[in-house]
Amino acid sequence: MTHPVRPAVDLARVRAELTAAVLCDALDDAGLRHQALSPPVRPLEDDQALAGWAFPVTIQRVYDTPAEPFRGLLAALDAVGEDEVFVTPTARATDLAVWGELLSSVSAGRGAAGALTDGLIRDTRQVRELGFPVFSAGTIPYDSKGRHEIVEHRVPCSIDGVRIEPGDLVFGDCDGVVVVPQTVAEEVVEDAFAKRAGEHRFQQAVRDGSTATAAYQRFGVL
Repeated sequence: MTHPVRPAVDLARVRAELTAAVLCDALDDAGLRHQALSPPVRPLEDDQALAGWAFPVTIQRVYDTPAEPFRGLLAALDAVGEDEVFVTPTARATDLAVWGELLSSVSAGRGAAGALTDGLIRDTRQVRELGFPVFSAGTIPYDSKGRHEIVEHRVPCSIDGVRIEPGDLVFGDCDGVVVVPQTVAEEVVEDAFAKRAGEHRFQQAVRDGSTATAAYQRFGVL
């Protein structure tokens, strides 16, 4: 298998130091003002941060159990790679869970960074115990069997009007999820690090007695 070339981004540092908010600010400055998914897509644990390369799939709604259920899902699980985020768009479906314990176990074993869906998930207690980052719009106990099938993987998708290409940088925290196009990922991430450093300097200046106005004039962040 040929491994895709990724932007030179330190994912561990991104998870440790950045936030969805500061990445959105950096994207705003780059003229990309609509890169965050709509609420309530959130992590199972508020202290979890997700950063990885998008591995989007395409689903097809079904209304009976196929002769070979999960065929596309199994192929996708066999293909997801290290530091990738398994992205399942559902058009905000509310009648099935598209993710759970076993999918998390497989993906974690393959080194994936996490999972993201605008739909619902299940097995939340078990997924929490695994510590695998999963972002979703909520929970429901229904299985996906006989309700949807994955028909393609590592293909572009769209969630809430945000286009997600394979290899885009996906970042999530308790504020939400933001997608950074891979073509600008290095620049946006560096700008985000710089803004975060400025925020720290702003806060220190205020603690040292500066007014907010003076600190903003000095560091240019708020």
